[in-house]
Amino acid sequence: MTRLKLSTRLPALMLSLTLIGLTPAAHAEEVIRVSGIPDENPTELMRKYQPLVEHLQKHLGVKVVYVPVIDYGAAVSALGAGKVDFAWLGGFTFVQAKVMAGAKPVVMRDIDREFQSVFIAHTASGINKPEDLRGKGFAFGSKSSTSGHLFPRHFLSTIHKIDADKDFAGAPIYSGAHDATVKMVESGKVPAGALNIEVWRRLVAGDKVDQNKVKVIWTTPPFVDYVWAARKDLPPATVQKFANAFLSLNAAKPEEKAVLELQGAKKFVPAKVEDFDVIEQVGRSTGLLK
Repeated sequence: MTRLKLSTRLPALMLSLTLIGLTPAAHAEEVIRVSGIPDENPTELMRKYQPLVEHLQKHLGVKVVYVPVIDYGAAVSALGAGKVDFAWLGGFTFVQAKVMAGAKPVVMRDIDREFQSVFIAHTASGINKPEDLRGKGFAFGSKSSTSGHLFPRHFLSTIHKIDADKDFAGAPIYSGAHDATVKMVESGKVPAGALNIEVWRRLVAGDKVDQNKVKVIWTTPPFVDYVWAARKDLPPATVQKFANAFLSLNAAKPEEKAVLELQGAKKFVPAKVEDFDVIEQVGRSTGLLK
């Protein structure tokens, strides 16, 4: 008798759960796992993520765990495999995650709509402008980096008519991270390289680069870059709550101002798939996206 009553009430119960967003397919996550591309050294990444994790935990009301990954490809794979729920990706790694695993853009920093890269050179290299790079050694960051490889390569080709695979002294070196590129140029291991402009500014502001040895020779035109992305099968309510945690960040509150500053933003804005159409086009034109 009890089973009969429950079974007759089940459709109404499921309808009620659906209306309040608690169906089995849309239940709130008990633990939210976040990750991001390792575009800087692990110590710096941990410094940037810790306050953010605490903010998200408070806003989402669930445990939030930061999951470090070894390289850019691992961040894409972790999102696609459901090992993390949200990932901080560069524009190009987001496009890879979208194409490979249906990842969805959530929010981006205000500065990510018009991001830039800088080309740097050792002061003793004789390199003063991009045209001087011909016949010299060169370092990009990660192969999957938007600001450390994709767009620097694209602009070298389209603006300066330099083929990165033919016009340097041998094949370009891939340092794996923006700050690593700076250290390679500073040490003289390679005479020039390209990296994310925000990392360069932070290194200069923190007196972590010897400007007697390294100089900027060119700043690129702007392009779209970083974004927080969600795995494709997350409940919409969870994604919206995550987005709100960023969109509501208020610089007038000291603890939230600290989060914004560590993320290099004055505010976060909604991100849309079409924001990254140009990156996909450039990725395919350069052969880096198959």
